[in-house]
Amino acid sequence: MKREILLHGIGVSPGIAIGEIFIYQRFLPTYKERELTEEQIPLEIARFNNAIKETEAELKLLKEEIRREMGSDLAELISVQLSLLYDPDLYEATVKYIETKRRNAEYAFSEVLKKYLVPLNEAKTLYFKERIADIMDVSSRVLRNILGIELPSIYEISPGSIIVAHELLPSEAALLDKERVAGVATEVGGKTSHTAIMARAKEVPAVIGIEGLIKKITNIVPKSSKTSLKAVVDGQRGILILSPSEKRLDFYRNEISRIAKQKIYLNSLKSEEAVTKDGKHIDISANIEFVAEAHSAISYGAQGIGLFRTEYLLLARHRPVTEDEQTEIYSEVARVMKPYPVIIRTFDLGGDKILPGYEEPNPYLGWRAIRLCLDNPELFLFQIKAILRASVNGNLKIMLPMISDLKELKRAKEFIEQAKRELKEKSVPFDENIEVGIMVETPSCALLAERFAVECNFFSIGSNDLTQYTLAVDRDNMRVASLYNNLHPAVLNLIKNTINAGHQHGIWVGLCGEFASDPYGIIILVGMQIDELSMIPSVIPLAKKIIRGIDYEFAQELSNEILKMSTAEEVTNYINHRLTHTYPELMKFLTELEAQNYSRNNNKF
Repeated sequence: MKREILLHGIGVSPGIAIGEIFIYQRFLPTYKERELTEEQIPLEIARFNNAIKETEAELKLLKEEIRREMGSDLAELISVQLSLLYDPDLYEATVKYIETKRRNAEYAFSEVLKKYLVPLNEAKTLYFKERIADIMDVSSRVLRNILGIELPSIYEISPGSIIVAHELLPSEAALLDKERVAGVATEVGGKTSHTAIMARAKEVPAVIGIEGLIKKITNIVPKSSKTSLKAVVDGQRGILILSPSEKRLDFYRNEISRIAKQKIYLNSLKSEEAVTKDGKHIDISANIEFVAEAHSAISYGAQGIGLFRTEYLLLARHRPVTEDEQTEIYSEVARVMKPYPVIIRTFDLGGDKILPGYEEPNPYLGWRAIRLCLDNPELFLFQIKAILRASVNGNLKIMLPMISDLKELKRAKEFIEQAKRELKEKSVPFDENIEVGIMVETPSCALLAERFAVECNFFSIGSNDLTQYTLAVDRDNMRVASLYNNLHPAVLNLIKNTINAGHQHGIWVGLCGEFASDPYGIIILVGMQIDELSMIPSVIPLAKKIIRGIDYEFAQELSNEILKMSTAEEVTNYINHRLTHTYPELMKFLTELEAQNYSRNNNKF
């Protein structure tokens, strides 16, 4: 019996998959260098051009397939590759190489490609690493079309398999299908990689960034062996388990069974209102990144989009996104969600969302989000005008991220007024009363919430960054991640101060961070009189279950007491005690949920 091996990576798409490993490896076709005669050169250039045209046709077909299935925004992942086909440094350089060096097309293209990749391979930023994936994807297609060799396909795998690869190229990730692919594990990639984006959009459990993955697997099962290898992908914890023990398999089978039963039960609540036992209503919205997720939000019972993260429109394209392109995407989401509201957050670039040329010693505390947008008026105005133009299709709202100073808010509002004037001059219709709100995610904003409330229409508390900045904890740093806790009284008091300030000035207050998905967080926030909670779509039925299972009066009393406490541990213990005695059935349900590791502290396993 093989020894169980646990490999840790980055969980980018939650869920659990048990299946046989399928090692998906691409091999560039072999070819030989050939010297051409003068007469052969035009024929070889024609051969290269035909391969380019074939590749262009394939990619356009794939782009249309993605657009139909998942929306125009995700289809842009393929537009990046289409633009590469005629990049002068690749296309013209290859033609010139064939003419001057008198070499065959496949050899010429490969030699040019090597030089093209040198600066990208030397770059250290994630952006350029992901661009290499695009280049390798399209170049592999070109080479195979030059040689007339059929491309390998993910569709060749047996249903229920777990794909293991060094990385999945964009066109491969686009083919992920949860009816066939149980899970994915790769050696490379980040939270914004194509594999991560597509896996989340298609709800395929995925763990990426597992160092030395292929080597570790081939050490267990040599390539010459026909022995299959069972594995578990745990996208929640970011773990791949090779040769899982029977005890481990029993644990995961039970977990899958419990999750399935709970999902059936929770899904029965999708169409129910989020109303406490004594009649307090809370608006429940969804956080999304792509148009396809708006459809998912509706299916899970969302009554609006509380956070549309627009920076992925730029990250997916690797180029500026035009005003027209943005208008189309925002309009699409507005139409899907109508009559419910859609809150569009302006580009929150920086931090872990890096574009080319962006260099900061501390990107989380530096030139990011609203700061970057205010310093790039054209980028910011294009986006504001696109949101305004799309507002005729539904109830859109504008949300400004990482506001820390009142001057930033006032300056941003000046840009919004400028955008309105420019559209009026061209007689372009838009919602002239569109609401403008801010994300409260810095302590300075939370502490001065009363003054900010005078200048905007709503607050949306970003609990992830507010907790990170208040506690001075990088939650992705495993050395200090245990100190990151939304239940810390300092964080809770800032949240309560923000809610009070908003209500005193007649504006509504929502929360769109991970705290909105935390069972205890939901209860506390209801007691603090939050108006709206926004979360990943799949958690919406759970939030409704919790809200419908408590009394508003109880939640108020509980939240008032915990604001007097000094530590997160005190808060946790107090909630446990109160729920156990007041709502034993709900507490039992949440305890089972905790056992499945949907907990506040899931760093260890």
